[in-house]
Amino acid sequence: MIKLIAFDLDGTLLDETLTFTPKVKEAITRAMNQGVIVTLATGRGLSPTDQYADALNITAPLICFQGALVVDHRAKKVLHEVRLDPAVIAVIVQESKERGWNLHFECPDMIYLKSGIDFPQGLMNLLKVSRYKYVDNFLTDLPEVPHKFILSLHDPQERNALAKELRETFDQHLAKITVVPSHPVLVEGLPSGMSKAVGVEWLANHFGIKREEVMCVGDNDNDVEMLQWAGVGVAMSGSSSAALAAADWIAPSVHEEGAVVALEKYLK
Repeated sequence: MIKLIAFDLDGTLLDETLTFTPKVKEAITRAMNQGVIVTLATGRGLSPTDQYADALNITAPLICFQGALVVDHRAKKVLHEVRLDPAVIAVIVQESKERGWNLHFECPDMIYLKSGIDFPQGLMNLLKVSRYKYVDNFLTDLPEVPHKFILSLHDPQERNALAKELRETFDQHLAKITVVPSHPVLVEGLPSGMSKAVGVEWLANHFGIKREEVMCVGDNDNDVEMLQWAGVGVAMSGSSSAALAAADWIAPSVHEEGAVVALEKYLK
């Protein structure tokens, strides 16, 4: 019996317009009315995740930053968090400068972009629902230690090579991070060992829910660990090859309201 469901946002509940359909909201409402705990497990920060949660009437704690932040958005209370090792910041700032990488950092309520960088349109489209600002110097202008950093690309074909290069770069510096592609033009640097599975497991334990009673739904490489960890892992049609391989079942695409179909299949 499924007692907890964690949905990814982009590409799972949200289409390219960053919106969900009325049927998706209705299906999630039905699930919650049956007593199922529904949450969002996303790479995004608290803002705008809390806005989507409110629009869907989700009251459970939210899993943000690929599992590095679990927060009760209604009480505005952080339940669990892991931030980057501060030593990582200096390394990635220097490497990005030398290699011409498009770097930005993310904190719960603000995303920090470097002034003067030609960021890809794919990234800027995603940021339309987020709060962000430009800074001149990451080493002096970040007001807090970020939860993650992101490198963005103009050419999606370069993503996997960039992820490999980023891992090798940090191995040389003996600075520990987890590297995960999360979007066709994004590669993320997370605290070592971090994944959405970490956040989902923490929340399941918080509610006293067993692993086999958890269902996770996603579509990209950053969803792989939680799809593998969950009792039921569902990938959307058109997901990355890694997500498809990790899933127990493949739902229709986000454009076909696959989240609705998944809920109908597993919550009978």
